[in-house]
Amino acid sequence: MPIASSELACPNQLKKIAANPGRYFRLLRKALLQGLSPLLVNSAFRLQGQMDIHANSRWYDRSFVEQFGGFQLPDDSPRMIGNLDAWDSVRRDMMVLLMRDLLDRQVAGDIAELGVYKGYTARLIHHYMPEKILHLYDTFQGFDVRDVKEEIKVKGRKPRKNHFSDTSVEGVLRLINSKNGRVRVHQGFFPESALKSQEKNRYCLVHLDADLYAPIMAGLHYFYPRVVSGGFILVHDFNAWPGARTAVSEFFQDKPENPIPMPDKNGSALVQKM
Repeated sequence: MPIASSELACPNQLKKIAANPGRYFRLLRKALLQGLSPLLVNSAFRLQGQMDIHANSRWYDRSFVEQFGGFQLPDDSPRMIGNLDAWDSVRRDMMVLLMRDLLDRQVAGDIAELGVYKGYTARLIHHYMPEKILHLYDTFQGFDVRDVKEEIKVKGRKPRKNHFSDTSVEGVLRLINSKNGRVRVHQGFFPESALKSQEKNRYCLVHLDADLYAPIMAGLHYFYPRVVSGGFILVHDFNAWPGARTAVSEFFQDKPENPIPMPDKNGSALVQKM
């Protein structure tokens, strides 16, 4: 019987582990923590801790939340807060608090998300602010080849083939499960997917999560003049993907706003429009 190539690789793998056991132990520990974290998503202590206004926090102060509302607005019906990845609760809480602030200040405008993937942040946004129209922009087929070529040109980095392609419009809409018809899907290459009829739209919140330099830069150029004063632009991956970091840094060089790095898993950048 011929020996499988995977069997031949085993001794080599064992040699690598024996040569540097500490490295593989750390990788195993991280993988174990990641695998267990969904089981602890609602507990007080996980990969990232809960805020004090979270009911499961060790330092939860009920009287403070009753007075100021916590994640909810005082004297308002409770709004649904959906989870993101179990290890990304800081991002979830940040987005909820930004939306709460917009509601509290009654900032007008729609919401847009560029880079939807499977729709978890879209679900979070829609169910917390169902009264707002939510525009979703994505190829729903992974990175566009034009954006990949630009990433190689600008950053010398080639994204993995078929990255983020395991999604679909139908799957995203099924996950979001909208009850009011205020979720609008715009499939295709951005900004070509932005219709002429949308040019007069104004936005209170724009979430850019397209990872690469070209789509992030295109999103900033398109949405920045359309975000109302006091509204937010939130760019994901500012401290994780080189293209996103470069696009944000370049775009805001001559703008009055200064992007503020946030401490969520992928290091978003937050901008409040003047």
